[in-house]
Amino acid sequence: MFNNVGMISMRPRHRALSAAALYVGATAVAGLVLVLTDGSPDRLAVLHLLSFPGSAVVTVLLYLTSALFGPADPPADQATEPGIALGSLVPVVGGALVNVLLIRGAVGFVRVFLRERAATRRARDH
Repeated sequence: MFNNVGMISMRPRHRALSAAALYVGATAVAGLVLVLTDGSPDRLAVLHLLSFPGSAVVTVLLYLTSALFGPADPPADQATEPGIALGSLVPVVGGALVNVLLIRGAVGFVRVFLRERAATRRARDH
């Protein structure tokens, strides 16, 4: 478990899990800081770009569910405040989670493909 420097070495799967958790956590913290400091919407666009393919998927799913259940209009007596709402982080953080799942699926596919290719070559050689 310990390498020659005295630090704990992590297995590749643990490193991947830690990197995924760090990516999703950093995206969530950056978005939360942006909301709490009343940041500009341009900075939210940067977060959308950092979680791009996943944030697009989550945004489309949110639009589809809002079309299914109807729009969620705020009550007329509630004034909307300018700035970024906390709900706008759902596509960003959800997109980061979708990205992690996409990468996990792609890596799993490559592993199965390589394993099957090796088994096919072994069967062909014998």
